[in-house]
Amino acid sequence: MSEAKHTRIMPADGNRTTTDIEKKFISDTFDSFDKGKNGSLDPNDLPGVCQALDIKPWHLMRYIKTNEKGGDTKVTKEAFLDYWFDPNRPVSSKKSKATKKASKADVVRAFGEFEKALAKLKETVLAAF
Repeated sequence: MSEAKHTRIMPADGNRTTTDIEKKFISDTFDSFDKGKNGSLDPNDLPGVCQALDIKPWHLMRYIKTNEKGGDTKVTKEAFLDYWFDPNRPVSSKKSKATKKASKADVVRAFGEFEKALAKLKETVLAAF
């Protein structure tokens, strides 16, 4: 299993490193989705753990098949940890939604609503005096 690129010694924990803490977290997350408690995820368990860790199931399965780890349909804990700590694994990226440009009608409508709100504010201020 390859180590993460950045490993630091945690001052309060003696010899524990950030990699140790991450391994524990990922291992515990894997175990929480392993419904059969047999050390492997079947296809029904896979979407949940992938969503929890923000990874794509097809990236994981491609890695497993390419590196011939685990069985055909099950993902073992060892193979999953190898995937997670592989520095070359694909990382999910958030796609930003394209913003829609306002049309002329949108601008006119917004300006009309602004004028109404401004008139109401003026009435409220004048009524207060």
